[in-house]
Amino acid sequence: MSTDLWTYRPAAALVGREFDLIGVQGRLQDPSVRLITLTGPGGVGKSRLAVEAAAGVAELFPGGVHSIDLPACLDLESVLKSVGKTVRDVTERTLLLLDGVEHVAGGLAAPLARHLSATPLLTALATGQEILRIHGECVLPVPPLPPPGPLLDPDVTDVRDNPAVELFVRCAQQANASFALTPHNVGAVVDLCNLLEGLPLALELAARRLRLYPPQEVLDWLRRGGDSHLPGPVDVPARQRSTPAIAEWSCRGLSGPQRSLLARLAVFRGGVTLAIAEKASPLGSDETPAALEALLERGLLTLEEQPHTDSRLTMSRTIRAYGLRLLDEADETAEADRAGEGEAGLRAARRAHARCYQRLLPALEDRFHGPRQGHWLRVAAAEHDNVLAALRHLEREENEEPREGKEKEDAVLARAGLVTACRQPWLVHGELREGLRWFDATGRALEDAGREERAGSEEWLRARARLDSGAGVLAAALGDHDGAAHRQRRAVALYQRLRDTRSAALASVRLGHALFRCGERSEGQSLLTASLAALDAQGETTDAAEAAAALADVLLAVGDTKRARALLERAGRVQRRHGAIRDLARTIHLGARLSLCEGDDAGARSALKESIGLYDSIGERTELPAVLEMFALLILEQAGQPQRAARLLAASGALRAVTGAGIERERAQRSRAAVDVLRHRLGPTVFATAWAEGLRLRPEAMAAEALAAAEPAGAGDGDRVALTPRQLQVALLVADGMTNRQIAQALDIAEWTVVNHVRGVMRKLGCASRVQVAWAVGRSR
Repeated sequence: MSTDLWTYRPAAALVGREFDLIGVQGRLQDPSVRLITLTGPGGVGKSRLAVEAAAGVAELFPGGVHSIDLPACLDLESVLKSVGKTVRDVTERTLLLLDGVEHVAGGLAAPLARHLSATPLLTALATGQEILRIHGECVLPVPPLPPPGPLLDPDVTDVRDNPAVELFVRCAQQANASFALTPHNVGAVVDLCNLLEGLPLALELAARRLRLYPPQEVLDWLRRGGDSHLPGPVDVPARQRSTPAIAEWSCRGLSGPQRSLLARLAVFRGGVTLAIAEKASPLGSDETPAALEALLERGLLTLEEQPHTDSRLTMSRTIRAYGLRLLDEADETAEADRAGEGEAGLRAARRAHARCYQRLLPALEDRFHGPRQGHWLRVAAAEHDNVLAALRHLEREENEEPREGKEKEDAVLARAGLVTACRQPWLVHGELREGLRWFDATGRALEDAGREERAGSEEWLRARARLDSGAGVLAAALGDHDGAAHRQRRAVALYQRLRDTRSAALASVRLGHALFRCGERSEGQSLLTASLAALDAQGETTDAAEAAAALADVLLAVGDTKRARALLERAGRVQRRHGAIRDLARTIHLGARLSLCEGDDAGARSALKESIGLYDSIGERTELPAVLEMFALLILEQAGQPQRAARLLAASGALRAVTGAGIERERAQRSRAAVDVLRHRLGPTVFATAWAEGLRLRPEAMAAEALAAAEPAGAGDGDRVALTPRQLQVALLVADGMTNRQIAQALDIAEWTVVNHVRGVMRKLGCASRVQVAWAVGRSR
């Protein structure tokens, strides 16, 4: 037996390919499998895996294991000669490793099929980005290593066994013997592995930079596009020495139309649906499907299924950079030739990309509120990166191109249409800070563009009013009620100029609610009452339901539970009829607060679970933390599930940190008190474990965690004495002889809230007076 295997084999052991290796070797051991092809993108490690697999089963091939580096051959004729020479005298079982078949697959397939047919003792193991399409070919995809994914607070123990992280660390230690994965650098390493999409060669090249720079510097450099200059080792084929070389080799042999389509799709970020790709294609409708299939066959595009929306075509970071470079070159050629405006280049591609989303999002806007809003909101969420890219291009185009008067205003109005259409998706999916920045920036641009000719036109006024109102909604979600009131006040004035009574009344609802939150309670409540009356005059609409729920929230805060319940029941009825899922979830959440005030814990629990389920059905992120926090406090008291409560409190806090969603001071105090109670009850080790588990929960898993909570046991003595953290605080102050007003001042909460807490304490402790509460608490202490 002889072997002439060669491929670049770094000193680090093969990482993350254990099951792939077993799968390849298992097929090589089967004499009936004559041709195996490993496919995958450039730099994924196909050659390395093939060599490791062949070396591991070499004893099964007494005729030898022979490899041919096809890219090193001068042309197809030399490839065929090398293959023919190797298989000419096969008399024992022999393995032929064909490395890099992608660019000769068409010419090699038929001769190789003849060799396999004529030589029963021959087995071929091929690697390439294309398959050979020979009868009986066993195709084994080799994907990139799975990266750790986005983690809010990565921990070394959580990620050290991730294949991408493990490979990066091993390669980093080869470049810098003192490197180690530590709590200080784990975040940067995780972001590096995610950014490079787990591509082994890219990870190895990036790790080599750690000889000179720390991980965070390498990460920042890569985000600026530095991976186009990553130097590779000199003892490897030229196609593997850099990421541009990988891309250049991968795209070698593409036809002109295929190359044009690849370049146009490179403008899209985070993938694109097939429908949008076909519309964005520079090719004709008859050419595009075939070109897409060719790119998919070559592994330059991947079609990924999505759980709730359409499948998406995605492109690796390496190939995307190559496509953008093609567009840049087209721009440069057009400028050098002075033969046009570069319509095939990057500027034209970005302009077409932006126009696509200027049409798409406004067309979806009305669907973000109907019965299928969950589906359409997820569609919008999947396009978030593309929408931001479109907005950045429109903003850059407005600033760079010399436009004046009506032309400039039209450009800003077009951007405003896209921004305002994104309000609901940004609000639901927690893109609050980014969304507010775009609303405010577009509003300022509209002010600057419309000062002279059309500042008073209906189109200008409506766009400005929608920007102010949308910005106010996002500011309120961030907890900036002063900012929300300021923006909504401007929106009300603009809608009044337009004589749009419905929109003015709805903006007034949001203004009144913001004013109440700012401490202007009387003015806010009055404005809400008047706005509700104005909207009621237009019938039972979702706007009137929003006003009723907002007024109920205010009445609940001042202790008028009877009127609050009537308004909430009315709002919920209208929202259910119209399929306003998010508004209904918020109304039910308010109903849960009301049930708690009335001592109906079972009703509160049922309402909270329904609210969580509704929020989860539309992928809600902004308001989910508040309902999870309330539910955590409830199960801590009712069901005796302190670990689950700790996980939910950790998860909701982490989600708030990501979205920036605001939290009321009283609710924040209650959560902190609950955390202190949980830490004491569980002990430091169990609490830390549960908290860390909560931090790792994704939003969809947060809802599942809450909905899986056990139902409370029958009301016995043990349940009666279980006080919430806030009730325990109140009970202790009652035991100290403080009045309700003094307790309210001490805890900085409303006096009516104290009354409700005292009632809850007396009910749970079975006490008929404050003296008995003092005695019961004193005894329990």
